Amino acid sequence: MKLLLVHADNFKYRVTSKAIDMAEPISEQMKQGSFKELLVVFTAVENGDSASQIIKTAVSSVRDIAGKIGAKSILIYPYAHLSSNLADPREALTVLKSFEESLREEGFAVYRSPFGWYKSFSLSCKGHPLAELSRTITATVEAGESEKVEGPLSKLKEFHRFIIIDVDGSVYEVTADDWKNCPIFKKEGKIYNLLEIFIRNEIEGNPPKKKPKHIEYMRRLELVDYCPESDVGNMKFYSNGILIADLIKDYALFKVALPWGAMKIQNPLIYRESVKEIRELMGEFHERDYRMNYGGENFVLRFASDPGAFPFMQKTIFSYKHLPVKIYEEVQCFRREKSGEVVGLRRLRSFTMTDQHCFCRDEAQAKDEFRKLCILFKELMNMIAPDSWIMGWEGVEWFYEKNKEWLRDLTVEIGVPALFKLSSEMSHYYAIKNEYQVIGADEANVQIATVQYDIKNGERFQIMYTGEDSERHPCIIIHASSFGSIERTLYALLEVAAKMEEEGKPPMLPVWLSPEQVRLIPVAERHIVKCNEMADMLEKANIRVGVDERELSVARKVRDAKTRWVPFIVVVGDKELKTGKLPVVMRYKSTLKEDHIEEMSLEDLIREVTSKCAGMPFRRMYVPRELSRRVTFVAWGGVAERKQYF
Repeated sequence: MKLLLVHADNFKYRVTSKAIDMAEPISEQMKQGSFKELLVVFTAVENGDSASQIIKTAVSSVRDIAGKIGAKSILIYPYAHLSSNLADPREALTVLKSFEESLREEGFAVYRSPFGWYKSFSLSCKGHPLAELSRTITATVEAGESEKVEGPLSKLKEFHRFIIIDVDGSVYEVTADDWKNCPIFKKEGKIYNLLEIFIRNEIEGNPPKKKPKHIEYMRRLELVDYCPESDVGNMKFYSNGILIADLIKDYALFKVALPWGAMKIQNPLIYRESVKEIRELMGEFHERDYRMNYGGENFVLRFASDPGAFPFMQKTIFSYKHLPVKIYEEVQCFRREKSGEVVGLRRLRSFTMTDQHCFCRDEAQAKDEFRKLCILFKELMNMIAPDSWIMGWEGVEWFYEKNKEWLRDLTVEIGVPALFKLSSEMSHYYAIKNEYQVIGADEANVQIATVQYDIKNGERFQIMYTGEDSERHPCIIIHASSFGSIERTLYALLEVAAKMEEEGKPPMLPVWLSPEQVRLIPVAERHIVKCNEMADMLEKANIRVGVDERELSVARKVRDAKTRWVPFIVVVGDKELKTGKLPVVMRYKSTLKEDHIEEMSLEDLIREVTSKCAGMPFRRMYVPRELSRRVTFVAWGGVAERKQYF
């Protein structure tokens, strides 16, 4: 965008004729204008100027100049002669209208001459040093600012205090330079090793030292894969992968959101950029959004900062009697991460989030709901990544000091040590937030869940309740995400499994998330009927079971089941049919060197499997029971290796 800014005593224009076929329709009133004491902003909209950051920067520049010269009135004058790289007329008009509206929201009296028309004008310039200025608002400069990947080192500048709280309530204040000397690291236990890795990553920004193992796993297990037909960072899910994703969403809904008291809602995936609330949320998070233009209007795909939930609640009528009001949503989010930062499932351009909001009356109610979510998420983390997660907190210093006893007690109740990073001033909407961080075999930390205490957006977005005094009051808002990204959760599950492999254990998923929980392997064709009868009984008990009736050796069938991480493997032959005792290979009790085999009846096997899944969501398999009917999605082995299974 090119701007020529003139501080004028007076300015007059008159429309003479149409300059382009797509000229803006105008009324008689718009055909001429006369103004005094104003800042005239001659404006040329260039290719690429539709980005909200361009408009935001242009508004900031005009606001700064108007403030210096004391101008209260602004005229936007479309002036194509400032550039030879002009935007499409429809897009240019959209940008000009957004520019006009944004300046009006800054408190200026804003006018705009019509777009696409020849006009004569007369101008009287004031002639002081700031009376004539030019500005070039470029996409490259602003995109460079907004597209920087904010790693730990850049974010660290926000914080000036670092506090560690242990599970027994002990409090240690450390600095970025001497944190390694904290007495907490003299304590024994895996949790303190995780804490040290987490703090190192947060303060020193050390990159992971190991290659992410999950990329190999996600393809070998036929869960998720790259999709070259789409944009980078947009993955495709195979049947077993989407089963796991659906089970995780079931957990978020049936084990967290509904028991907590939330109402499930659904919002669109596409939003108008011209809506004030949408632009404000886009600007606050500085994220690279997917945009499109249709019919002369700009749209944006749903991003991860509540573009649907806030307008939804602005229009919802509720009083103090309804509070707290809780909503839950499963949403697909889009964010154009740098292609070099998109790696496997850890960082994507498209991801699914389970989103929760709680609208509260006062501080006491907000803190109570905050705590409830923290405990629900503690249970979630112990289910997803037992002994592999840690707590990180970020907040403003005054909130921590006011509530430090409450935060300490909450840390003790959650049961893992925590790092608090504190800033002197609020730079976000939340006064405090926590992040449940998993640390996998690659030593990277990744957030699974979060709870955030928002004291700004109730008033900012006019999300109000009617009080006992019949007046409208802003809500305190608790933001929470049980799974900030389903894909990232799968990344964490696979990296935790990689850690098992490093420790000499067979890598595996939690039994309730294993796409196939039991595999029955008939020794010969005459054993297939009995295996199918047993499979029927297992399925009636809500157990996912496969029957490998292919014409392969038993050894190859067993090896395939192990390769697919099946938690319980049973070989069925004449002896098993006669005695009713099944030799069950139990993966979670085995090592990489030796299988753990226990003899049990079918009823015992059912009890063993169901005990591992007690209270967890269940879905049937998304692939056929019979191995001979299953297709191969990923040719992960060589041709010779694959042939042995067919």
